[in-house]
Amino acid sequence: MSFFLGEGSVRVELDESLYPKDAIYGAAYVFIDRCYVHLDRVSDRRVQVTLKAKKAGADTQALAGEFQNELLGQAWRRQIVEENRQLIESITTRALGGAAGPPGLDELLTMDIGEETAFEDPLGIAMSWEEKYKKKGGAKAQPQGEAAETDAAEGEKAT
Repeated sequence: MSFFLGEGSVRVELDESLYPKDAIYGAAYVFIDRCYVHLDRVSDRRVQVTLKAKKAGADTQALAGEFQNELLGQAWRRQIVEENRQLIESITTRALGGAAGPPGLDELLTMDIGEETAFEDPLGIAMSWEEKYKKKGGAKAQPQGEAAETDAAEGEKAT
């Protein structure tokens, strides 16, 4: 890597064997809000990145350092993703598979949805909290705080 400082601009030449093209793009993208970014291929495996500050008086030395740090971070993130690709794909597959849940997607796709059946709830999603957690035997559901207070008051009366 070599870099050249200009007046309000920085030019960096990178070797693609050290920094993959995706990492270079990612690092350059981070600077779009502060700089005009220009990418150019100078030879077979070398890419030149030119950052020109949008505001006058920018510290080009600091800009070059920030770009180098961002480039290193992007290359490291890319390497971590590549090393863990199988694990990421496995977790994503399980998450999407669990989201389908019973009934299966095929069953839902074959369901006949018309005016009469449009508001049916085969998965029980539209059930209210009271319906779902009501006590057996017809007693009304109580929030746990009120139930605990009622039980404590009844215990005091009994003693």
